[in-house]
Amino acid sequence: MFDCYIKLQQLPDEVKRANKIKVGASVPRLDCVAMAGYYEGLKPLFSSKGQLKFYLMETRGLIHSNDQRRAGYFLMGERSINFSSVFLQEYNTGNQNPCFAFGEPNNNKTLKSGEANPMLPYCEDAYLFIVNPTFTEIEILIIRRGRYLIQGYLKQLANGEFNEALTAMRAQAKPIFNY
Repeated sequence: MFDCYIKLQQLPDEVKRANKIKVGASVPRLDCVAMAGYYEGLKPLFSSKGQLKFYLMETRGLIHSNDQRRAGYFLMGERSINFSSVFLQEYNTGNQNPCFAFGEPNNNKTLKSGEANPMLPYCEDAYLFIVNPTFTEIEILIIRRGRYLIQGYLKQLANGEFNEALTAMRAQAKPIFNY
């Protein structure tokens, strides 16, 4: 079902210090602590050290579009590449439950810098997100060529219909960088 599973976390301050990562940054950095499966679209997002990290950015003031079409957040990767918007959906109530969201690769031909968008070949793919209420942990599920069914996939995820597949991906996930 899922081509790739990624678990992102804000690292503890002591781990950040040990790895020379800025502590107390105003924009949250989320590092990949485990991954299962493979997704070619991640290649341009790895750092020269082999880390996969994203910055959770608010779109207001940065992305100019109609408020009804603009996600509240986006994940920015290495070289300021917009990995995906994060459209949060209300499926659960109470702040102990995870939030569910969806997104897709940027389908612009070029980045703001003018260089070719490395995510363009993957613009038909779907990203599903499970976000904890404090935004310190995000799980990403990638479905190749799932863009046009993304809302249905998200509802199935929120309703627990993918619990077995999700449990299997979580069990298979391994660290990709030794922090």
